[in-house]
Amino acid sequence: MDQLQLLLEKLSDWLERLLLKGIYKIDSKDIDELRSLQESAQAYEMSFLAQLLDELASEGKSYTRSIQHDAESLITRYLYVSQYVSMQKRTA
Repeated sequence: MDQLQLLLEKLSDWLERLLLKGIYKIDSKDIDELRSLQESAQAYEMSFLAQLLDELASEGKSYTRSIQHDAESLITRYLYVSQYVSMQKRTA
């Protein structure tokens, strides 16, 4: 398996874990892992994916800091990343 496929698998696993855990239960460990995946995406010059991951991490961080924060934006960012990964898997 090449490195790009490995990155997509790691990201897919992360997305699945968060979905099973509950998107509303995102925590700092999840965000740290997401930042690591973002750095990997940047290393592979996948700037659009890196941008999506950055937005998801930023929204997750904002959500964890504010109890009253609306989760709609967090869920939207999560779905964007999920759709991107799904699309990449189909074209690979």
